[in-house]
Amino acid sequence: MKEFKFSITATVRINDINYGNHVGYQNHFLFFQEVRIAYLKQFGYTELDVEGFGLMASSAECRYKLQMYHGDILEVKCAVTKLANMYFIMEYSIKKDGEICAEGSTKNLCYDYSKDEVVGLPDAFVKNVKKFEGVRLILNS
Repeated sequence: MKEFKFSITATVRINDINYGNHVGYQNHFLFFQEVRIAYLKQFGYTELDVEGFGLMASSAECRYKLQMYHGDILEVKCAVTKLANMYFIMEYSIKKDGEICAEGSTKNLCYDYSKDEVVGLPDAFVKNVKKFEGVRLILNS
């Protein structure tokens, strides 16, 4: 089982619910974004400012395991599990009452909006993430 060092608590909102009276598939990604924003904030970053660059997801995946309903209290976790020169992989877990409801991942790029181009991960960002995540982090070029 994957170790996550970072988590937040979230509550399923009425806007998260679909016709089936459970969280709609697309809203899982909003929980992933919420925990990603909190993760970045611990280093003083935002999705629009990681050492002067923005972040952009180039792919996203979610595996649905258990339904979630309005009012459920969730534990939403994330970890950077891979760093490369041009991207990082972040993995996510959503649990309620200790049971996994969903797992997923995003491939994230740093983006220079002023030049409209992808840039390499800033050294300070890589250093901060390595220090926080520790030895289980996979490094790849």
